[in-house]
Amino acid sequence: MGLLKIGEKDQDGRQKRIEHTGKYLRASRTGGVSLRAHTRVSGVNVTGNTSHGVRVSTRLAKNTQVAFQNGRFILRGRYGSDAAKLNLSKSGGSVSTKTPVGAFNWVRPGRSSFKMAGVHVRGHKAAYMQAVYLLFAMVAALISVVVQAVGLAFRGLGWGVQAIVARREQARQDQERLGLTASDVAGEGRSILQAHGVYLDEEPHRDLFAGLVFTVVCLGRGWTRFDPNAAGMGAPERAGDHALLDDVQSAGEQISRWLQSGSDTESPIPTLGVMHHLATALARKVDASTRAETLLSLDDACLAAGPRTILQDEMIDILTESLGVDVLLEGER
Repeated sequence: MGLLKIGEKDQDGRQKRIEHTGKYLRASRTGGVSLRAHTRVSGVNVTGNTSHGVRVSTRLAKNTQVAFQNGRFILRGRYGSDAAKLNLSKSGGSVSTKTPVGAFNWVRPGRSSFKMAGVHVRGHKAAYMQAVYLLFAMVAALISVVVQAVGLAFRGLGWGVQAIVARREQARQDQERLGLTASDVAGEGRSILQAHGVYLDEEPHRDLFAGLVFTVVCLGRGWTRFDPNAAGMGAPERAGDHALLDDVQSAGEQISRWLQSGSDTESPIPTLGVMHHLATALARKVDASTRAETLLSLDDACLAAGPRTILQDEMIDILTESLGVDVLLEGER
């Protein structure tokens, strides 16, 4: 035990009341110095104090104590939670609220208490101190609520602005999209393949898939060459992935030659047409499950290098039709 309990904390983490309480000696700021002795006989507590006389007490019920001190009857009861504790005495009842610095009695303020830095104050002075503390606590709570409300308002405003920007961007993209279908581009693609004497049905499905990867990933972003690092494929983990990169490189060189011979190199229709025929040729060689996996793989390949471009969105839409994949939107049956 430290000197006068300095540095010792109570159950609420506050400095204990500064006083000395020995086995027989007690000294405090308000009570002075006194000698005391205590014993218990048959469930009855007997305490003698040179300042307060003799007190005999016992517990009448849970949280209820009765006592006689110098011939004066005492009744004490404490019930309920710290937020609203009912206090019982022979003169009546009262309600008090425990605070971090003591307790405030709402019915009888003169029975309030206040403790700070080990100094314990009771009575009306404690009630005034509690009132000041509660006032500051209310102001602090109000400021906290206002700050949180302002923060939520700014956060909501930010979400609203983001939603508006996203909606406008989506509307802009919808306006810029070509809205082409597989039938719109099939003729142009057929003409290019026939001009080069290409018969895609004779190609293995691995080469067809590599051609689709190059078309969607590179041509969909306006690239004319396949760069694995730029496409987000620069660190393959399996030998098969290394081989696929080589296939994509080779297929890309062939497809680029086909498209460069066209009369309109600025239009995306030739690219979409060749892609359509690559997809239909692949679809004839694999089952429905593989076609669906192919579409998902191509979509993932688009996103590996970043968000899809408008042309890539168009490509995925046409590929869904060309591969014969039924896309079921969430909520549809």
